[in-house]
Amino acid sequence: MPAVGPADAAGQGKGRTARSRQGSIPPALVGKWGFAVASGDYCTTLGHCAPGSGGSISFTFSANGRTQYALFESSLVDGCGQIQSLTLKTGTTTVHGSTLVFTPKAGTYKSVNGCRPDLTGTWKFGAGDLKPVSLSWQLNGRQLRLVDPGGEASGVYSRR
Repeated sequence: MPAVGPADAAGQGKGRTARSRQGSIPPALVGKWGFAVASGDYCTTLGHCAPGSGGSISFTFSANGRTQYALFESSLVDGCGQIQSLTLKTGTTTVHGSTLVFTPKAGTYKSVNGCRPDLTGTWKFGAGDLKPVSLSWQLNGRQLRLVDPGGEASGVYSRR
C-alpha cells in the first residue's frame, strides 16, 4: 500500500475528521498504536513485560483528542538486577497538517530498581515536566511513522 501523509486520503488533512473542543483527530489515527525495541515486549504496566533489556512506547488517540502515552524501559544489569521504569502521560492531541501536537496534562513516573532500591517508587510529574511535543506523522498502510525532534517517541508504530 502506498504511503499516505497528512494531506492525503480520508481523515488525513482532507475528508471527515472528528471534532471537539480539544481539537480534531483524523479517524485513521484513532486507536492504540505501539512498538517494542530490543528484547522487550509490548506492554504498558510494570510486571507484565518480559525481563531483559528493551522497551516499548504506545499512544492511544481518542476521536475527541484525548491521548494516553506510555513509555516502558527495562535493563538487566549484570551483578545488580533488573531496572524498570514506566512513564505514563495523559493529555490532548491536535493535528495540523503533517504535525501532531501532544500536550500532556498529567503524568507519573514509576521505577523498580534492583540496583538502587532507594530509587524505587512512583512520582507525579510537575507542570514544568509536561511540555507539548510536536511530532511529524505519516501513515503507511497499518503503520504509523512518528518523528520526534527530541528522538524519544520516534518510530514506526503498529495498531494494538
